[in-house]
Amino acid sequence: MHSDDVLQTQRRLRCSLLDDRSALPWRPAREFAAQMLLYVEDPLQCWRVGVECLRELLDADRVDGGFAEPGQALYAPLAESLRPGRAVPSVVGFAMDARDPSLAAVWATEGLVVFGDVASDARFGPQMRAQLGAIGTRTKLAVSLHDGRRSLGLLCADWIEPRTVWRSEACTHLPLLARAVLTPVLTAARSLDDARDDARAAPDPAALAGLTPAELKVARMAATGMSYKEIARELKRSFSTVDHQLRSARDKLGVSSTARLAGALSIHLPH
Repeated sequence: MHSDDVLQTQRRLRCSLLDDRSALPWRPAREFAAQMLLYVEDPLQCWRVGVECLRELLDADRVDGGFAEPGQALYAPLAESLRPGRAVPSVVGFAMDARDPSLAAVWATEGLVVFGDVASDARFGPQMRAQLGAIGTRTKLAVSLHDGRRSLGLLCADWIEPRTVWRSEACTHLPLLARAVLTPVLTAARSLDDARDDARAAPDPAALAGLTPAELKVARMAATGMSYKEIARELKRSFSTVDHQLRSARDKLGVSSTARLAGALSIHLPH
């Protein structure tokens, strides 16, 4: 898989999502799509950027998401964004019973599912209610992602105080953002990732010598799990500069994603 494939995918999605404004009439939705398209070659980074943008739009305490499908035994969010300055527990890697009635309700609904009061909502089983109570969730919104007939994942927004936030403009548009932006971009990201058979081999250690000091620095920061936004803020660089340097580092090492970049660095660099 070459950079041309990524550019072609970006152009195709830009044409369908941004060139025709009727596809995304809400301006923040177009801005969200433009941001997501920067990371279409990396499914994990797509999730990270997506939940961070959505948390800001929704003014939520936590937004999380991950790949999933009905019938699996457990579900664990892959990425999350937490409200700064507030002690909001993390749910990344937090195993949940995917057969709980509440998740069944989300899978069965194409639009937004509102859980106004987690403590009293009868759709939650006892274990799920206890899990959510332990991490402080009081109000919850959820939407499932579907690529045609294929289930893709789940997206959730949580507040640790009871709210009627689903009446806000951003919450009204959340199903559109999930259906028209997150789903096609994440589907494309997975397809690009799956098609990189030649990139699944271990990178050549000699290629590390070709990284510039700036590329090596941002690569190491990305390998720790920092988002592009966090790296840009820490180094006082622009998003585009960080994006360009990480793309260059991946191309030089022959890896297809930030996750594989992290693996290459952990294998071949001294700690």
